[in-house]
Amino acid sequence: MYHNVGQAYEAAAERVWMRVNKLLVLLWLCFIARGSFYSALLPIWEGYDEPSHFAFIQYVAAHKGLPVPVTPVSREVQESLQLVPLSWEQRLHALTPPIYTQDSYWQLPEASRRALVEQERALPPSWGTQAGTAPAMYEAQQAPLYYWMMAVPLSLASGWSLAARVLLVRILSVLLASLFVPIAYTAARRLFADDAQPLGIVAVIACMPELMIDISRVGNESLAIVVYSILTLLLLLAGERGRSKWFVAAGVALGVGLLTKAYFLFAVPAFLLVALYSIWRSGGERKPVVFNTAVGIGLAALISFGWYWRNHVVMGGWSGEQDAALASHITLRHLIIAAGHVNWIGGIASVLISHTWFGGWSFLKLPRLIYVVFALGMAAAFFGLVKTVLKCGLKSGSLVVLLSLYGSFWIGLLCGVLVLYIARGVSASCGWYMYAVIVPEMLLVTWALYSVVPKRWCWIVLPGMAAAFAAIDVYGVLALLLPYYTGIISHLPGSDIVRPAKVLQLLNAEPHLLLDRLMANKAAVLVPWVLGFLFVTYCVSTAVAVAVSYGVMRRDKANAGFGLNA
Repeated sequence: MYHNVGQAYEAAAERVWMRVNKLLVLLWLCFIARGSFYSALLPIWEGYDEPSHFAFIQYVAAHKGLPVPVTPVSREVQESLQLVPLSWEQRLHALTPPIYTQDSYWQLPEASRRALVEQERALPPSWGTQAGTAPAMYEAQQAPLYYWMMAVPLSLASGWSLAARVLLVRILSVLLASLFVPIAYTAARRLFADDAQPLGIVAVIACMPELMIDISRVGNESLAIVVYSILTLLLLLAGERGRSKWFVAAGVALGVGLLTKAYFLFAVPAFLLVALYSIWRSGGERKPVVFNTAVGIGLAALISFGWYWRNHVVMGGWSGEQDAALASHITLRHLIIAAGHVNWIGGIASVLISHTWFGGWSFLKLPRLIYVVFALGMAAAFFGLVKTVLKCGLKSGSLVVLLSLYGSFWIGLLCGVLVLYIARGVSASCGWYMYAVIVPEMLLVTWALYSVVPKRWCWIVLPGMAAAFAAIDVYGVLALLLPYYTGIISHLPGSDIVRPAKVLQLLNAEPHLLLDRLMANKAAVLVPWVLGFLFVTYCVSTAVAVAVSYGVMRRDKANAGFGLNA
């Protein structure tokens, strides 16, 4: 009898696991499909700092060495900046005329635009190995791992057109970033006792539009997101009793992260806080925790020290960031005085706005009401988080890990606000950086909202978030990105404001005109039917991600919010 019961249980567990695997793979494919669409939609150089990131990869591929921030971009990138429509932000980068913004480019006669397109397509790929004269490759301040990785496929595609190579690196960046999907699921599984919440959390992240804009470009954020997610998972494991050996693996991940992005420096105090917490609650078995922590930190230093020593020698600052190097020469007294002049509310608001939706380097914005609604959701999550911390205290190792990682990252962003104010007089920071800690953020937000939402409605939290993100995603694409990148809408005269397209403007636009304009300065493979296919898969994938979130939580609503392991 017991044998039959055991077999029945194993069979049921296998069926559940197979279903979970299929749904996770489905969400993974949705993530890739959505990212691929954004990679095709965004004009060349529209991604944040994309020309400089791409020139960095070109330099590594051509010279097998590392540039410095004053190294000029390649001749190919330099020439392209005068042939393609640039983002609104790039107009401020002191580029040599003539340059065209998205606004001015679409006001040119069609014959002039076609001539520019032909000139861009005729740029010799060999110019990618030749140094230009300006602008400077300022992203050479970045840690090198992503650029070493992408230099390999870029070298293999050295004969392709510029647009094709940019698209290649974008797609590879999306594929690289997508590796976080199973990592995020596994990390969430450490926190929740069933599979519904982890799948729902992955579905929510897959629907986030600003995340897609962030990873669907040439840039090292795609690798940083994966490595930070791995570090989160390993520290969650290391924070459990008797599993301090995971600090060694977490140290390796930290070292890799430090070679990926300078903001991993703020993961070091989080690592140490988790280690101190583990030592505190380990009782009489502290020696293994101390030993494994020391080995982990030693490995992180061994992996990354060479790069940071180079920064200290070449840049005059350990992080390599130019603004940080400038601030490092300021006395503590002047730092305190400067901190008193920073508009901290405006700086935090800039982070939250650009974390929700910021429309690429043209800095397009959604209607204010949408940001207000999301701000209310953030406020509810913050209230729930405070309630959770007061309730759990130091009893939950998982909560300590997540708060350490997320809190230290926020401290890093606020330090960035101060540094930017000192360097440029601007109280702001980049909210898209926060996608590096999207796994701890979503775990904390879910946990927090479960503590404030009535129990019978907990199951709707994750589907609600997925639907909200999907809604602003589709709205942003149809009302802002697509019409702006095809000249239907533009900035108001003398202003940095772009009003969303109205329904009649979209209905009156000719489909073939939109497709022709979307193909301008794009890889030859992006013909109309390919763009149409990517758009359809984007719409379907967005709907599927929301449906998966709703389906798994609806099926599990009797237990939603009550299956915490931590």
